[in-house]
Amino acid sequence: MSTPPNALPDQWTIYLHPVANLTILTLLDSEGAQRQIGFHPLTPPGTADRTVSALEEIPEDALRASAQKLIDTFYQRTAQAQANADAFGAAVPDQQDLFARLRSTVPDGPIDIDLDIDDETLTIILKLTAAGPAAGALLSLIARWPGSTTTPPAGGVNQDLDDDGALTVLLDQARAERFLAWFRNQP
Repeated sequence: MSTPPNALPDQWTIYLHPVANLTILTLLDSEGAQRQIGFHPLTPPGTADRTVSALEEIPEDALRASAQKLIDTFYQRTAQAQANADAFGAAVPDQQDLFARLRSTVPDGPIDIDLDIDDETLTIILKLTAAGPAAGALLSLIARWPGSTTTPPAGGVNQDLDDDGALTVLLDQARAERFLAWFRNQP
């Protein structure tokens, strides 16, 4: 028994834009934001730009198959991102408490803590940002974490100090889980 194909979400569209001998397919949500981009090769000359709100509006079988693949890829990527977010939540079930403690551990100013999704790997990114004296305290805290003391610096840990003295530390999902596990056990 085969599973039915994924449907185009309600009020979403696919913009078909031919360029040279290929068509760029862009999945657009109900607000018009790009959600997924794909390509279809060998577009016949004279094919015009168009936006469709249903796969049935695409008469060419091969192009319709590419549009279905675009939708399927979107659903697969969404499921993978959700699975990674769930895994992060399971690995760090006390994340809100840890974030509150982290904010109070870094004195002399606010520390911004954000979670995001890496568009390529679909994994969680932990972003820590602090300015002024708080940047120094954050840098000191990160330097105490054993996961940051390798030479060269560990992959998945990026630090950036901007011209205004704001420090941003990005930790990929695996490093974020390890950092928070280490931080959980700190006095």
